[in-house]
This record gives sequence, C-alpha cells and structure tokens, in this order.
Amino acid sequence: MAGDERLIAVDEAAIVLAAHFHDGVSVDDRLAELDRLADGCGPSLDAVLERVFGELGFAGNRCGYYDQNNSCLDSVLDRRLGIPITLSIVLMAIGRRAGRAMSGIGMPGHFLTFDTASETYIDAFDGGQKLDDYGCQQLFSQLHGPDAPWHRSMLAPVGPRGIIRRMLNNVAQIATADADHRSRIIATRLRSLLPDASIWERAELARAYEASGDFERASCVLEAVAAEAPPDEAKGFRFAAAELRALLN
Repeated sequence: MAGDERLIAVDEAAIVLAAHFHDGVSVDDRLAELDRLADGCGPSLDAVLERVFGELGFAGNRCGYYDQNNSCLDSVLDRRLGIPITLSIVLMAIGRRAGRAMSGIGMPGHFLTFDTASETYIDAFDGGQKLDDYGCQQLFSQLHGPDAPWHRSMLAPVGPRGIIRRMLNNVAQIATADADHRSRIIATRLRSLLPDASIWERAELARAYEASGDFERASCVLEAVAAEAPPDEAKGFRFAAAELRALLN
C-alpha cells in the first residue's frame, strides 16, 4: 500500500485484507478464480454486467448487510453476496479483465462503480443498475433524506488506498458493534499502517486494545502516536497513556 497507488490492484489488496480475517486464504488462487470468472466475457458494458449479475449471480446481501463476511472478498466470491464496495470490486476486477476501465466512486453511504468509456455510474448492490448524475443524486437522497446537502464532488473517484480504508472502516464498525475485539484490532491495526493514516486513525488502535482489556498495548500505541503528534495533541495522548498504565498496577 505504500507504493505507487496506480500500481495497486484493488482486487489483490482486498484479498490480502480478507486473509487477515480468514485462515487459509490463498491470494494467488483467488486471483486465478477471478480470471476464470472473467474468461470469455465480452468487452461491452452490458456483457460485463450480464456476466457479473446475471450468469454469476452476484447480488446485494440485503438480509445480512452487517455480516462481516460481506467485507471479505473470499466470502463474497464463495457466497455471491456482498455490500456495495465489495461487489464493486468484483465488477471492477471482471471488467478490467474484459478490457473495460472502471473506477470506484466513494459516494457517502453507498459505494458505486464508474465505467469510463460510457461515463456511466453503476450500482453493484442493485444488480448492476445504471445511473446518471441525477440518478446518483436521487439515490443519495433516498439514503440520507431529501434535505441532505448534495454536491457532485461526492462522485469523485476513489483510489485503491481509499477503497481499502473504507473496507477497514466497515469491518471496524461492525466488530465494535459486535464486541468482536480480535477483528476490531486487526482492522484498526491495518488501517493505522496505511501510509496516509492520520494520528487519530492510529490512536483508534489504542482504543481497540483498551476495549479488549490489553492496556499495555493500548498505552504503547498512544505513546508512539504522541511521539509524532503536534505538541498540543501529544499532551492528551500521553495523559491517556498514563491513565491506561495506571490500570496495570
């Protein structure tokens, strides 16, 4: 993730992410599986959509939206079910193998895919529904209410790092709600290792350790963050670390 973002294959990165949560995931085998799924797919947008959502049957997991497996690409490939961001990754992966340039669109609350040649937005969660700018705005209003402010900048493309960060955010939020300390620690640790991680994202790892009862690791993380934080913020991190260390006595 620290290399040239243009060279990061988001499908590969997503499988690597899944391997941190599921034992026995082979990145090479899963990439080869995507190759097979795309084999013989025509290059037109309609052909790609028919392959992904028709022949292969990928669909939005409406009944189990907050299942952590929806964020793990190995499970999405096995179950043919996912959430907008992972289904978009599948669509982009098969589209790229069929010769179509696609990018991720991080619209707040609902990830989309953009097909460059046709300038079409695609809702992978809704069976590959095609959208124009107005359709995206309508979808946003349905999700957030008619009074929610809309700006076209919400349809800006998101690179691989942003996609992986959003996936890790999803896992961390679900794990926090489920009191799944292991998954929360893994997700926040991976997010803290992203090259553009903020000090607050790095500090969130300390909160994950604290919630699990590991005050030693939590204090160590806060002390490391404090060493690189601006002076006014470093003081707060050091104070929080000291409070955690006091719990060890």
